[in-house]
Amino acid sequence: MLFENNSKPRKKSYYPFSKNYPTKSGNSYDIGESRARHKREERNKVIFYISLIVLFVLVFIASSVAITLSRRSITDVNAGKASEYMGKLKAYHMPDEALSGGIAYSLFKTELSNAKANAVMIDFKTADGLLHFNCSYETAVSIGATSSAYENANEIITALKNDGYKIIANIYCFEDSLAASMLSGAEVTQAGTGAVWLDNTAQKDGNPRLNPYSQTACDYLLNVMAKSVECGADVVLLSSVSFPDSPTAADAYFEGEEGSVQSRNAVLHEFVSNAAAVCGNVPVAVYLSADSALNGNGTLYSGGMFDSDALFNAVDFRSAAIKESITIGGESFSKEDINENACISKAVPLLKEKLEENYTTKDIIPVIDDEIYLPTLENLQVENYIIIKSDT
Repeated sequence: MLFENNSKPRKKSYYPFSKNYPTKSGNSYDIGESRARHKREERNKVIFYISLIVLFVLVFIASSVAITLSRRSITDVNAGKASEYMGKLKAYHMPDEALSGGIAYSLFKTELSNAKANAVMIDFKTADGLLHFNCSYETAVSIGATSSAYENANEIITALKNDGYKIIANIYCFEDSLAASMLSGAEVTQAGTGAVWLDNTAQKDGNPRLNPYSQTACDYLLNVMAKSVECGADVVLLSSVSFPDSPTAADAYFEGEEGSVQSRNAVLHEFVSNAAAVCGNVPVAVYLSADSALNGNGTLYSGGMFDSDALFNAVDFRSAAIKESITIGGESFSKEDINENACISKAVPLLKEKLEENYTTKDIIPVIDDEIYLPTLENLQVENYIIIKSDT
């Protein structure tokens, strides 16, 4: 019929200029797919490639800046001179990597300037026995103690001194696994066997230690101190002037102790006296935890070290330095029950009283981990300090 509907659908025709005509660009589209998708994908590709180019440029710029800073001459770094030294040490601990120079040194120098510091504490000798500064001490060279010394360390130290900073050379003493392994007769031995004693089991990475009764061990350490003074140390800080406190301490044998007229405490005091003599006009400080400074320690010192011949006691008030508890004025506090600020507030007045009884040690240098405790120290009329950040 003339007006009869034809129910059979018509086939769709495609022409080269039809918007639904399949593309010939290499992409495959189903018939009927909109070209909008193709345009969107092309646009996304352009954005992607532009983003890659921008990212490459940013990475290139950042790398260029980092390389430039790392190659920068140490003498070009001028983040300001030291704050004026008026007989009080306002020190920051230098991260080891800053001894290499470059950006790490630049950042640390800026921190010093912003903090108005006048002193820098540097680990001249680590608990592993490695020296971070360069020296020609033959014994240290022969046992490999100088193998990890930073190439620019001595130049860094000189640059800091030229800018007015006092250098506090931190030297780990009887905690020295390298020298204890390499110097015959210097090590603590295993009771009954004569084997090298370890401060823990081998499975738990135990390390050997130097024997405070050993003349070989003491001479080695004293020579390292002398070299640190030659390198520019203004204060020599003696860490680990102690006997070991470890799970295996009962099995430790100290050659020379048996039959000696000197107690363990006397041997340690003599060592500090000899250190002061070797360092001459450069003052010596002894590191002590706050609890040991207040109460002594039977295991570490067989008594106390607060009254040694050191000019300073560097007293560590950081929470990390409290083993389990601390006793202040006869009152015991667990590590969890006392914070750093409270420890400073309670302990410093008692330590000042002890200084009045000691004719050699003139002052304490509090060791803290943050500038927020400086107002507390100022209120207690304590101007010396060493700040060791928790991440260093």
